[in-house]
Amino acid sequence: MLIDKILALCCTRRNGTIFAIVIIATFFILSLTRHYDFETFQSILSDTGNDWSVYARHALEIKQNGILMPSIKGTYYFPAGYLYNYFIALCLVLFGERSYPIFIVQHLMLGFSVALVYWTFRDKMKNLTATIFLVALFIFAFKDVYKNYSPLLLSENLAIFTVSLFFFCFVKGFDKDNFVLQLIAALSMGLSVLTRPNIALYAILLIPLVAVYYLKKRKIGFIKLTVFAITLLLSSSLLLIRNYLVCKKPLFLPAQVASVMGYIKNFNPVPPSVDLSRVNINLLYTKLHLNKDIVDYAEYMLQQPRMFFTFYLKKILFCLGYLPVFGQGQGIRWHWVIMWVGYFTYLFLRIKNRKKWGMWEVAVHLYILCYYASLIMSASIHNYGFRMLLPVIFFVLPFAFMALDMLWSGIISYRDKI
Repeated sequence: MLIDKILALCCTRRNGTIFAIVIIATFFILSLTRHYDFETFQSILSDTGNDWSVYARHALEIKQNGILMPSIKGTYYFPAGYLYNYFIALCLVLFGERSYPIFIVQHLMLGFSVALVYWTFRDKMKNLTATIFLVALFIFAFKDVYKNYSPLLLSENLAIFTVSLFFFCFVKGFDKDNFVLQLIAALSMGLSVLTRPNIALYAILLIPLVAVYYLKKRKIGFIKLTVFAITLLLSSSLLLIRNYLVCKKPLFLPAQVASVMGYIKNFNPVPPSVDLSRVNINLLYTKLHLNKDIVDYAEYMLQQPRMFFTFYLKKILFCLGYLPVFGQGQGIRWHWVIMWVGYFTYLFLRIKNRKKWGMWEVAVHLYILCYYASLIMSASIHNYGFRMLLPVIFFVLPFAFMALDMLWSGIISYRDKI
């Protein structure tokens, strides 16, 4: 049939690569033609009270006074995307104190992120499915990032790119046993931690995951594991080094998020209805020497379980795309809901077939779990729109399309048996 021939022609790997490059070019062209609210860099600096103005001031400080940001006398505090300050500063050095070049670079990074994610997962799908996946990636990138966040100075624009680069190098590097790509993956993961600190949990768990692979190679594997771990550690420790040089406090994460319990208290405070006087008379707490914040939250959970768990259930629904759950005038993101249905379908089918899971697959699922768990437990995701979720969305989406392949294969197998 003619349609089958057209599909076969369009859905080759070579044409998929061409389509991915076209998408990069499309975002670049769009960046040149769209309207920006911030036409000058000074207008961003003047828009006080928002993260983008703080990033802009920090970047200017780096350009004018040095990479240690000497005017910040203590530990780096806010905003959480420490590395993003240096990204903007680099743009200022290269292009001058102008806003347009920064936005153009961010659009380009978005296009490259789409291409990298497509190149990472296309070999895990049939050719037609991979092509549809690329189209879906473009739609997600356009609706979620381009329309809302590419024309703003927010660290998610950089984090999407660094995480996309990480998974491209990680999956290809371990599939092909390419140690150079594996080291680039370690480097990009360290930079991702500096861009979005909630990725730190995943970076820690990544070491034992790759250790299983490396230690099978005996002595050379141990050497490679050591080099991988050192690369990841050093690349994620730039903030620690800065804090130590400036104020002799080797704090690994921004002070704003270093205390997880303190962060939770800010966004989910213990309500007055919880009787905290029990804390002083409960000998168990005293014997265990628990932190007071942990004790207070234990009492909150025990005394008001419905209120406690309802709050976190709402955050889960928010992450799944039901944004109106917090009543802030945001609509349901139906493309997220469909994506999650596909993702959980994939998990169900994958567990059902009981085949061995590859390391790349474990790595991606672990990232999704760690990223969402850290945000649900400790961040006010509903107060920031949905931007904090963007560095993970692209990595949930491919499993929905892999589920389509699995369902179609099941249908064909069932039909052949009949």
